[in-house]
Amino acid sequence: MQRQNQGMAWEIAEINVGDEVSITVTVLKLLDDGRATVSIPSYGFPYSIPAPKKAKPGDELQLTGEVTRIDEDDRKVTVKAGGLVTVDVDAISDWTPVPRKKTVLRDEPD
Repeated sequence: MQRQNQGMAWEIAEINVGDEVSITVTVLKLLDDGRATVSIPSYGFPYSIPAPKKAKPGDELQLTGEVTRIDEDDRKVTVKAGGLVTVDVDAISDWTPVPRKKTVLRDEPD
C-alpha cells in the first residue's frame, strides 16, 4: 500500500520504524566528483547525493530511505537515506508502509 501526500500532513502515528518514505529535495549545485548538493526541507545541514545524469540546479529529486526513528512530540522522522536525515513529518512526499506479520502473543502449554 503506497500513500501519496495530497497537500496534508501525514498522521505521524501511522508511520512506523522500517517504513519507506520519500522526501522531495532540490538540487542546489553540481559538484566535480559526480555528486550534487541538495536542499532538504526542514533539514538545516548541507547534504550531497550521487547526481543523476542530466541533473541541473533547481531540479527536484526524490530521496528515499527507511524510517529509523520517530519523535511524535516534535513531529520529526529520521530517515536512513545514505546518511541519517531528520525532517519534519510534513517534508515526507511519499510513504510506503512495510507489511507486518500479526503475531498472537500467548503462552503455550509445555
